[in-house]
Amino acid sequence: MRKLELLSPARNAEVSVAAINNGADAVYIGGPAFGARQAAGNSLEDLARVVDYAHRFYCRVFMTLNTVLYDEELAEAERLVKEVYRLGVDALIVQDPGLLKLDLPPIALHASTQMHNYDPERVKFLDKLGFQRIVLARELSLEQIRAIRRETRAELEYFVHGALCVSLSGQCYLSHYLTGRSANRGECAQACRMKWSVEDASGRRLVNDKYVLSLKDLNLSAHLAELAEAGIDSFKIEGRLKEADYVSNVTAYYSQRLNEIVANNPEKYSRVASGVVNTSFTPDPERSFNRGYTEYFFAGRPAHLVNMDTPKSTGKRVATVKQCQGNMLVVEAGEDIHNADGLCYFDGQELRGIKVNRVEGNRLICNERVNVRPGTVLYRNYDHEFVTRLAKGDSTRKISIAITAGSREGHLWLEAEDEDGVRVESMSEETFPLAENPAQRERICTQLGKCGGTDYVCTRVEYTGDEVVFVPAAALNACRRHLLEMLTAAREKNREKWVQTPLHAEVPYTLPADWKLNVVNGLAADFYREHGAGNVESGFEKSGRVPGREVMTTRYCLLHELGLCRKQGRDKGVQYPLYLVNPLGRFRLEFDCAACFMKIRTLA
Repeated sequence: MRKLELLSPARNAEVSVAAINNGADAVYIGGPAFGARQAAGNSLEDLARVVDYAHRFYCRVFMTLNTVLYDEELAEAERLVKEVYRLGVDALIVQDPGLLKLDLPPIALHASTQMHNYDPERVKFLDKLGFQRIVLARELSLEQIRAIRRETRAELEYFVHGALCVSLSGQCYLSHYLTGRSANRGECAQACRMKWSVEDASGRRLVNDKYVLSLKDLNLSAHLAELAEAGIDSFKIEGRLKEADYVSNVTAYYSQRLNEIVANNPEKYSRVASGVVNTSFTPDPERSFNRGYTEYFFAGRPAHLVNMDTPKSTGKRVATVKQCQGNMLVVEAGEDIHNADGLCYFDGQELRGIKVNRVEGNRLICNERVNVRPGTVLYRNYDHEFVTRLAKGDSTRKISIAITAGSREGHLWLEAEDEDGVRVESMSEETFPLAENPAQRERICTQLGKCGGTDYVCTRVEYTGDEVVFVPAAALNACRRHLLEMLTAAREKNREKWVQTPLHAEVPYTLPADWKLNVVNGLAADFYREHGAGNVESGFEKSGRVPGREVMTTRYCLLHELGLCRKQGRDKGVQYPLYLVNPLGRFRLEFDCAACFMKIRTLA
């Protein structure tokens, strides 16, 4: 039976707990340094809190150490890995192979998508090395995933929801070129979310000041069963900069979808973690931050991958404007709109936002005068009632247990068995007199079933045998508390603990060892040379500006997006080359139509 894992992002300990309470099987979180989201670092003390809470439910904690490292940072990285291993972190998500040359403890290693896990040969190399898990590129289709699964043994992780990088992961250098902030160092300036114009060789503008590289957000919730069947082990939600309300909502939604798959295939699948999740809301990803949704390349090359009008969250369509007067809008609503909701609309140039002060039937009294034409569609990008409900954090996760009680020579005997089959039993030290009232049997069962603020929920209590003892309430509570403490200790003893086996030194590396390997330290260069690479070039951060270098490689194609696909002969009148232009820079676009890739190259 395969275990399916829902992997949620966590910017901090609070978000980690929210993810776990709403159904995550694992969380990935940054440590004090070297994570690919520089703004989402956490102290060792906070990591320890997350590990302690997660492990109670057999949830896993992965630390992101997925930036490229300079030589002077390697010793600190080694110390950090040893510290988090001591804390009980389950795995490292890594990009820089220089780490593999350090004296690491046997902590599980996951190959970050930043290692450019699109090329099947690259994936097979990492698999043969001995990585426990490989995080696949977002651009892979279902058929490509199936092909990779047939040729690899490692666990496979795949993004199913959240923001999309327009470039192949690990292959974007545009931020560093424009600002000196390297995406491979966790400092991305998000140049893809900026406005750009597209010009042809004659200077004619095909697109003027639009967000031509700003992809919509990924949503593969309708395809989880297909991905599980294809061999995906871990279903990953993007969003390590997101707040607890976003992570709670999206995690709960995907957890429920995975539970449906498990319920429909009990002989094939189970979930990684334990616990019954009770959410205090009905999850709906459209009610959290989103730029509109796409299934990306899951089933081929779709149209309309970007929202050229805005890189911001549009949210859910809720109403159409019928009349506008001062600060009042008369609308035809398809959803209930509430006081303090945030709405937005396109004015032909930009996405504009308004706040609803008061709702009076079909009239919205806004916080300012508005000038909106009848027929304008309104979207809700801030659902006040929903966010307020999420902020209460009322979702809970409890481990189901059954308790059996009885009397043995005057001692109270207790046994607890949890949903994972972990079983413990205890015997009271003191003896108790026989109960004179037959109702004591029911009283004992009722009292034992009250697990209160513990991690457990008791679904069944049974008192066996004819002999019923009278146990005072305080003693009964103490016996139950001791029983649950024993169960917690036994669960930890039975918890699966990953151990990384030594990597295989003899695996040959047969792909080019050029600058796109992102080698910026000596140990990374040694790693590739030891695996058979010849001349290992320095990465972009070390080699500086080279004319004509590609600063972005993407499966997204502007020609296809604009309805000008060359393969389909729709680009008549276009004079090549095309250029991507904004006040920060000018770049040449190159189209590899045979492989369906687009590259953005520097001019000088």
